[in-house]
Amino acid sequence: MNAKDEIITSLQAAQAELDKALGNLAQLPAFDASRVQFAAHTLSNYLTVIAGGVELLQLHLNDHPDEQTHRWLGSLRHATTLMTHTVLELMNAPAAEREQFLWEKVDLPTLVQRACDHYRCVADRKQIAISVEADVPSPFVWADRVAVAAVLDNLLSNAIKFSPPQKRVSVRVTAEPAHLVCTVQDEGPGLSVEEQTRLFQRGVRLSPVPTGGEPSSGYGLAVAKELIEKLNGGIWCESRPGQGASFAFRLPIYVEEQRGAAAR
Repeated sequence: MNAKDEIITSLQAAQAELDKALGNLAQLPAFDASRVQFAAHTLSNYLTVIAGGVELLQLHLNDHPDEQTHRWLGSLRHATTLMTHTVLELMNAPAAEREQFLWEKVDLPTLVQRACDHYRCVADRKQIAISVEADVPSPFVWADRVAVAAVLDNLLSNAIKFSPPQKRVSVRVTAEPAHLVCTVQDEGPGLSVEEQTRLFQRGVRLSPVPTGGEPSSGYGLAVAKELIEKLNGGIWCESRPGQGASFAFRLPIYVEEQRGAAAR
């Protein structure tokens, strides 16, 4: 059996397990805390299918001439690995003691631009304009591009989610002596000082509500904070009621000495 056949066989087995798990899940009256391990097992099956699919694509496109295609597939595979680590933590597996980041030289303005391009189609539904500016002497930070993309996804999603139609979301990348800073400014309802103290806590829902009926879990900002802090950065909010909110994060600027160094 060659490598491709082995992957297909693994995918078929994972699919069978997934169908079985989903069948059991459908019988549950409601999710509760005691079912975390069961839900984690179900998610693990999803991720097995995704990881196998990505591996098949990488095998099939091994000779593809577009380097960007290989980078996208690599990022997708890496994101799946990070998610698998999180699921294993839920299942109390000792193999997932902490997330393993892929530290590299990341072009932050380019990553921000791509995230904004992706969210323009979402913003268009609410007639929200997204503008992007970058004024930095060097665009590179030392980080994990998938983790940074996850933070950007959360901040842009929230900015659009809580903004009324026909408003603007402004995204800027600026430089500090040792960091690059990305700021996402919206024209939503804003937050009180008291609410800002609870912003990055898990499961906290504040007074602003999505303006288009979008779902909100109350966990996104807490996850963003954990990721940024693990990347040796910081995240914060500046806001006043009725004047929108500005969320920003900073990441260490890349220096040549970091190449090949072990991640902290």
